[in-house]
Amino acid sequence: MLNIVWGFLLWMSATILFRLFGQIFLIPGQVFLVLSIFILAIPLIIIATYPYYYFRKIPETERLKAAVQIALPGMLLDILIIIYFAKVFPNLTNDSLPLFASWLLWAYSLILITGFSIKNNNK
Repeated sequence: MLNIVWGFLLWMSATILFRLFGQIFLIPGQVFLVLSIFILAIPLIIIATYPYYYFRKIPETERLKAAVQIALPGMLLDILIIIYFAKVFPNLTNDSLPLFASWLLWAYSLILITGFSIKNNNK
């Protein structure tokens, strides 16, 4: 249950961030800026997941399950966010929607990747 709450809090933080500042970094045609926000997601997701796994003492064998539980609330809530994009993000243009949606897929993919063990189990 705590994983789902953590996922909800991450979703809420990202939604508020895009609501307040999305017009600054989701500008269609600004390739460097858009690429930067995709690259910036990598350390942000690492900071949001690996310390969480460590402090919660989630074993590597359970991290994939935890990652799914973290990602799922946001993925489900973003269905509504995408449907009501113009109302939720009046600061963003409709041309920003594909960038926003692709960033969401990227961020959720990164969360799910953190659930996989990076240890090499050669026997």
